[in-house]
Amino acid sequence: MMKKLISIVAALVFISCSTDQDRNYNLSKVDPALVGFDKESLERIDDFILSSINNKEVAGTSAIIIKDGGVVYHKAFGMADIKNKKKMEKNTIVAIASMSKLMSTVGALIIYDRGLYNLDTRLDEILPEFKDPKVFVSYNSETKSFVTRAADGPILMKHLFTHTSGLVYPFFTPPEIGREGYMQGRVYDAWSPDTSLTLEENIKRLSSLPLVDDPGKKWHYGLNMDVLGRVIEVLDGRSFALFMKEEIFDPLGLRDTGFRLPKSHWKRVAKIYSSLDGGGTEFLCCPEYSDTELEVLGQPRFTIDTYKQSMRTVAMGGADIYSTAYDYARFLQMLLNGGTLDGARILGRKTVEMINRPLSNLFSPEDKNTAMGLSVGVVVDDRLNYEHHSTGSYFWGGYFYTSYWVDPKEKLIGVIMNQINPSTSRLNDKFHQLVYSALD
Repeated sequence: MMKKLISIVAALVFISCSTDQDRNYNLSKVDPALVGFDKESLERIDDFILSSINNKEVAGTSAIIIKDGGVVYHKAFGMADIKNKKKMEKNTIVAIASMSKLMSTVGALIIYDRGLYNLDTRLDEILPEFKDPKVFVSYNSETKSFVTRAADGPILMKHLFTHTSGLVYPFFTPPEIGREGYMQGRVYDAWSPDTSLTLEENIKRLSSLPLVDDPGKKWHYGLNMDVLGRVIEVLDGRSFALFMKEEIFDPLGLRDTGFRLPKSHWKRVAKIYSSLDGGGTEFLCCPEYSDTELEVLGQPRFTIDTYKQSMRTVAMGGADIYSTAYDYARFLQMLLNGGTLDGARILGRKTVEMINRPLSNLFSPEDKNTAMGLSVGVVVDDRLNYEHHSTGSYFWGGYFYTSYWVDPKEKLIGVIMNQINPSTSRLNDKFHQLVYSALD
């Protein structure tokens, strides 16, 4: 049935399977059978991706699987730009959103390896604006002011890495805990079109707002990796974007990865969609904000075309990076190798091992098998797991339906990139399931 499905939709979608890019990026393409995969089972992945495209769940997909350091699967399907009939290629560039967090974490760990802080270092020793943090009590909408109390303790560096600092994303803040006040703070989470805004200024604005909880008490998804970016600037001296380029992107040969793309790359950036009905509706930033809130922020609604061509200078470590499935897989392979790739040493081996250490159970208290490592979800014990993840596997995803995982036990990496929000698709879960099911 699935073979028949492929033939039906073949005229509607495109597939790109050239091996040139594999050679250029110095990751060897290997016979799946030689590293423990059943080839026919791997082909089922194609069927499910094509089905998702045909059902208008996603417009286009690029995916890659690395096993034992070799590429066993690397394909692209569907469309990157429906209106202009541009197909999704293996080198199509996408907005990876929260998959930026692990890259920013590695940047901060490079500074850690140089002995400039430890995980128990107080944040205010590096960024004095975070001294004596306050915690939200209530918000007075008439006076437009917060009622706060002193926090139980300081924010520590480990709280940033594990999203337990009490810092939040403004758009995740409900009205009952002062959403209006957080909007008035004019803190940008990502995709800022403000060409004059600096990371220093944005983080100072953030520091003036109350925490939603005492540091270390609860898990709250927030601007923690963005603060880490500012920590890097203060301790290293370079801008965060330049640091990431010189310390990670360039040494690893990530030619299609960065905060700002050169004009020559724009034509390879995929459109982001909010709906695939008709010819597709492009995603407009930012649906979580009302028109009034955007007016307060001074931010119009815009598409990715507007953003990629902007001359903004701020780089937000939590969600601002563009990349490809291939580049991101190379980055993950560096981690799987213990901090090195193609002769480039990015992190020390023992520092890499900290990333998937289950440091906080506040991430999902009801799920005893999932903990928080350094910006990643970690599988604590595969004996408690309903799915295939091995103990020590780590994972995360991005707002536009991108995701990755690393399984150190199996020496396995999976990356899948789509560009849609919202999405009701289960494609990424199916991709993960089928990869593991194809192992002999």
